[in-house]
Parts: sequence; structure tokens; C-alpha cells
Amino acid sequence: MHSIQGSTDLYLMPGDPVTNVRVPRMFNAVFERFGIDAVMVPARVPVRDLAVFLKASFLAKNVRGMVIAPPHKPLVTTLLDGCGLLGRVAGSVNIVRRTDSGELEGDLFDGEGFTSALEYFHIPYRGKRVLILGAGVTGAAMGVALADGGTVDGAEHVAFYDPVAGKAAGLAAQLNAFFDATVVAVDSSDPAGYDLVVNASQSGLGADDSLPCDVARIEPHAAVFDVLLRGQPTPFVRAVRARGVHAQPGFEMLIQQIPYYLDYYGYTEAAQGVRDDFGFLRDLVYPAALAEEARNPQRYRTSSVA
Repeated sequence: MHSIQGSTDLYLMPGDPVTNVRVPRMFNAVFERFGIDAVMVPARVPVRDLAVFLKASFLAKNVRGMVIAPPHKPLVTTLLDGCGLLGRVAGSVNIVRRTDSGELEGDLFDGEGFTSALEYFHIPYRGKRVLILGAGVTGAAMGVALADGGTVDGAEHVAFYDPVAGKAAGLAAQLNAFFDATVVAVDSSDPAGYDLVVNASQSGLGADDSLPCDVARIEPHAAVFDVLLRGQPTPFVRAVRARGVHAQPGFEMLIQQIPYYLDYYGYTEAAQGVRDDFGFLRDLVYPAALAEEARNPQRYRTSSVA
């Protein structure tokens, strides 16, 4: 276990709730593995107290940064001195750092984690048609990552569906103002005609929940990515896999963000070390039912874990 002393740098993860957050455990494993004198601690902070908490926490000079947990990601952007482009477009950030001059700046790496996870599982997205189910914070980050690459490195067509009236249309318009890719809102969750279907909602988590879309309508060649972490493999993932369609849960998206976080905080050697060997993080995060396929994704392209 890492020894905490007066020289230890402190990183916080504010959210509400924080009972099931995984990022602090992952960061602390990285700090210990690479001999970094730092520690990350989750902090349960109600929405009404977030602004005061963020500003007051950084009065402590050894508080070096924060990773932002739900529901605070959209709220932090207005509290910063600077924000990266992707964070501004998506309207949320998931990381904050204190600069050498004392300013607070943030950015969003959900999208990079998402596309890196797709690449790890050999799920094509460049030049493809993508349906994103859910136009909230997570869906926005994914849409930004797909649209930011343009029609060469990104998706050719990104469609958002959300049951809340106007939500998908507003997000699509926001992304269209920044990027060249075709981004639209659709009025149905019908997955027919798409190469990649992404569940960026909470639908399909419980055994009695309706699934995010009609699994029978998913194209045989398509792939599915389900951002949910709890209860994996969810009924949605199970149903998709039962059809022989490639489906993956959201753990890898979380894991693939860690090197981006480390680079952002200035730990470049540790970031490269993680990129060279993600295995110890996968051992921490994946449930036993999915651990083996996480290590050997090519062998489990259509695994239907019971």
C-alpha cells in the first residue's frame, strides 16, 4: 500500500454518489506501480455544494487535480479558467488540473477512451454509420469523438436518439456547428442500417427493463457498445451476443482513458507504461465473467457469456 506523507500530492474525485467509482482504485494502482508519490480519494459532494468544494479544495497546494464523476461533469465547465475544445463542445469535463500559474483548467477524455476501446476490440467506426442511444453527457462525448475525426478518421454519419423531446436535436445542432461530419437527430431507436450501435443511456440495466433498441433489427455485420458498467453483461449485451453480434460493455472505455489522464497531469512515463501494459488495470476493473475475453478479445468476438 502506498505510504501517504507530507509530500504526497492529492487528487480528488467528486461525485454523488461515489460508492461504486472505479477510477481512484485504478489511479492508486498506477501511482504504486510507477512509484509516484500521489493518491486519489473519492469525495461525495452534493450538486449544490460543488462550486464551493472545487474552489476551496484547490486552496490546498498539494491538491493537484480532480477527476469528475457524475452528475458533476456538465457543472464544472463554468467554474474553470480554461477548457479544452472537446470539453467546450460537449459542454462537460471529466478532468481538472491546476496549472503552474495557479489557474484551473479542464478537458474531456470520455471520447478518446471510447474510440480507443473500439480499436482495442477491433470494432470499426471510421467512415461508418453510428447510432447513439442517449443524448446526455456520455452520448455527447462519444458524438464529439466520432465527429471530430471528420469523414476520414471519424464516423461518416452519427445519429442521436433520446426519448426526451428536443434533446437529441439540440445536441446534433451543437456538434454540426463545430464539425464536418453528418450529425443528425432521429425520432426512433431503430438500429437497422447502422454499422455501430452505442447505448449511452441507462436503459437495459435491470432484468425487467425494456432494452434500448430492438435487438432483432441490428444488422448482422454491426457491433454494439454498451457504456454501462454495473450488471455487465447486461440483458442488452446478452441479447445482442445471443444473436451472434459483437457486443462489448463500457469497462474498456474507462481503462483506455487512464493514459490520457496521466499525460494531462504530467506523468508521461507512467502514461506510456500503462499503454504498454493495460493488463493490471483490466484485472482491477473487469468482472470475473468478462475477465478472460478482456485479455483476449479476438477469441471472444461473439461470446455469449451466461
